[in-house]
Amino acid sequence: MLKFFWYLSSLLTVLCILLNTTNKNSLRSSVSQNQLFNFRSNQLFMQRLTAFSIFMFFVFTIFSLL
Repeated sequence: MLKFFWYLSSLLTVLCILLNTTNKNSLRSSVSQNQLFNFRSNQLFMQRLTAFSIFMFFVFTIFSLL
């Protein structure tokens, strides 16, 4: 059961990082993507979600070693 949450947190971390880097590094973005991710509150939410998923990944990794 712990491995399931470990895998889930690792996938969430990868997806959040990919969404953040795609948002920042895209040279030409569509209008819908620009409207969806251009707001500062959405960027802050994505950064917090990424930090939380990284934290949970480390927590599950430590608990799996005990």
